[in-house]
This record gives sequence, structure tokens and C-alpha cells, in this order.
Amino acid sequence: MKLRTNWVLSGLVSIVFSGLAFAGGHNQSSEPAIAKDQALTAEIDAFLDEYEALWDRQDPAGLIALWDQADDEPFYLAEEQNEWRIGWNQVKNYWDPPGPSSSAAVRMRFDGVQARWLSEDLAFAKFWIRFDTKMNFMPEPFGTDARASAVLRKTDQGWRLVTWAESPTSPILYIASLYKQHRQEGEASPLPYINTLYARHMREDFPAFMEEKAKMKEEEKAAATE
Repeated sequence: MKLRTNWVLSGLVSIVFSGLAFAGGHNQSSEPAIAKDQALTAEIDAFLDEYEALWDRQDPAGLIALWDQADDEPFYLAEEQNEWRIGWNQVKNYWDPPGPSSSAAVRMRFDGVQARWLSEDLAFAKFWIRFDTKMNFMPEPFGTDARASAVLRKTDQGWRLVTWAESPTSPILYIASLYKQHRQEGEASPLPYINTLYARHMREDFPAFMEEKAKMKEEEKAAATE
């Protein structure tokens, strides 16, 4: 794991100090992510503007109404939730949970919307979410960013959601980005400690797996020279 974690940390240093993109060893696309159907994209963008306004008003009933009520099994994943919510009871409970609210203010903004058709009445959309939030149990408000995607159905009432997923980048990359944007003079980077936590989370059988892969590569190299 030492080689792996050193390599990850090296990549993070490139983010923080040189601004180079790092994506777990995979190249970042240099081309903008633009869908073919910009008319559809504009429709979904307008729908998300409506959804955004309902979040600003903290209107649970309005948010639920923008889901397809005829769908029998909606799926929902919020970035702060450990697991998906499946079915109406769980999805509705997300916006209107029992007991007092834990949030004093929540503002969401959607941008970078791109969409494509999946079928005659279903569309897939990707976008970014910016959350600015004040929670009652935290001393200061905070802002977060997350990638997100959704599946929507075109109904007689307009577009309605059937699936929603918020997908933040990996924690170590997200913290690296925050540190790059907002570090203060003399402030120590949290990245080495976060890297240590990742290393501790490694499965116990992974070193043996690495040894097996190294052995296979040596055998392939030897066979190629025969």
C-alpha cells in the first residue's frame, strides 16, 4: 500500500500546488462535456430552475410534486446520506422528516446541465450542485459542491423526476480542491492525514493481491523474452 498511497499523495500535491487535474490515474477529458440535444438540455435546465426555487423556499410539498407520482419506485441519493432511498416512503421522508428541522437555511444552485434522451419519454441529465447551508448543530454555515445526475419522465404536467443521485468527488480530491481554493497563509494541509486514513481503510488481503499481480507481470515479462 505504501507505493499506492505515495502515488496518490503525489497526485494530490500536483492538484494543490500546480493546479493539474488528477483522476485516480485516468486522464481528464480536455473537451467540454456538451450533449448533442441542446433543446432537451434547455428544457431540463428550466425544470431544475424551478426545483432550485422550491429549495430556496424550503417547500417539501413542492419538491415532491416535481417527482412523477405515477412512478412506483423512485430512487434518491443525497450526498450526505450513506445509502439510497428507494420508494415513496423513504423519498418523501428525506424532505419532510419527523421532528424539528436541523437546517436554518439551505440554498441550492444547479449549473453545467447536459441531457440526453433514454427513450420516448425518459431523459438522463447530468449537472453540478452548489449547496450553501446553515445547520442548527454547526457553528458556521458552509458551502459544498457535488456532481449529480437524474432520470426524468416527460408527463402531461411536464418533466418529472424518477431518479436522483448526488455524486461528490472522492473525499481526498475534494479536500485537495478546497485547500487549494481557500487555504490561509501558514495553514497546514490536511491531506497527509486524510491519506493516512485511506491507507488504514485498505482491505487486509490487498498486499497479497499486489504481490500476485507483480508475480504475474514478472512471469509475462519472462515469457515474452523466451
